[in-house]
Amino acid sequence: MIAWQIDTFEKQFENPDSEMSVLRLLRSVHQVTKDYENLHREILEVQQLQKQLSDSLKTQLSQVVGHFNLLRNKIVEQHKNPQLK
Repeated sequence: MIAWQIDTFEKQFENPDSEMSVLRLLRSVHQVTKDYENLHREILEVQQLQKQLSDSLKTQLSQVVGHFNLLRNKIVEQHKNPQLK
């Protein structure tokens, strides 16, 4: 379908310079499409890495909060029940 449209479009131009311009334009469009696809793929990779980092940080934060609560509870218990020396 696209090849037919390009062929029809090229037949409308008798001037070789115009044909070259159309070919350059098509190459440019193709290159932009490839660049877009590459950029899109890279963005998806970055988003995946961001999610992995976020999940890792949440896990680490949860562990730190757990350790903090454990230590806080030990300190509170020591103040409630001071040991005789």
